[in-house]
Amino acid sequence: MTVSGQSVLQIRELEISITSRCTLACDNCGFVVPHQPTPYLDDPISEISDSLTHLHRAGVRIASLAILGGEPTIDRQLLETVLRTVARIGIAERIEVVTNGLTPRGLSRLALHHINRLSVSVYGLGAEIRDLYRTWIGLVAPHVELIFRESDDGWDPWAEGVKVSQSRAQAMFDDCWYRRHCTTLERGRLFVCSRVAKLARDEEGLAITSSTTINDLRSYLSQPVALPSCATCTPMMGLDTVPAGVQPDDRIPRLEAKAVAWLTTAISTQQGRIV
Repeated sequence: MTVSGQSVLQIRELEISITSRCTLACDNCGFVVPHQPTPYLDDPISEISDSLTHLHRAGVRIASLAILGGEPTIDRQLLETVLRTVARIGIAERIEVVTNGLTPRGLSRLALHHINRLSVSVYGLGAEIRDLYRTWIGLVAPHVELIFRESDDGWDPWAEGVKVSQSRAQAMFDDCWYRRHCTTLERGRLFVCSRVAKLARDEEGLAITSSTTINDLRSYLSQPVALPSCATCTPMMGLDTVPAGVQPDDRIPRLEAKAVAWLTTAISTQQGRIV
């Protein structure tokens, strides 16, 4: 693909985790919280900015870029700065934040200004908080598409010590949903899927530098041979799913009550300004 004389590589979906911290402690968390590796080496802002700038100059364009965690709304200032940085570089058609919805105070109006979609992963959230989110977003960021992601069918388990043969791993790789939808940028490296990044298999990623070319990126993303991590990819093994979002305590209702109170106040304040 060529745009204005420059060869362009279109990435359908790119994920960037900005923190490994989370408000939840889900059993079988797909991002291995609380053991998720830190997604940056030193300074997250400079690393994300440099990596995206290098990708953009190499000719990469991203259809949908998702900001994740952990829980990205834990650090309001970091989230806001990352979103401003991504928007400034102009590499993505659509910018999305994926959240569990339990810390809405972490979504500043400036952060919302820079996104196109807010995806709330629903783990037992009631109708009240969903209605409040709809009202709040409608008031402060009507341009933002708000979606709620249900997990009624459960999650793929994150089982340790399970490994398949190389031939089975290759078959899983050839048919892999994740490498088509979960290209990931962490620690200055591009990963063919989020699971490789979350396993901290940095040697299986591609270092992004000022000398990275579009051919380097094409070769990495279209490699025909399964990575070593693929042999341990339980989501592609077809194992029985497990219940989603199971907590060791009552933190979801406690955090939900706080979120409801915050949203109620924020809506009241905003409506008062309109009147």
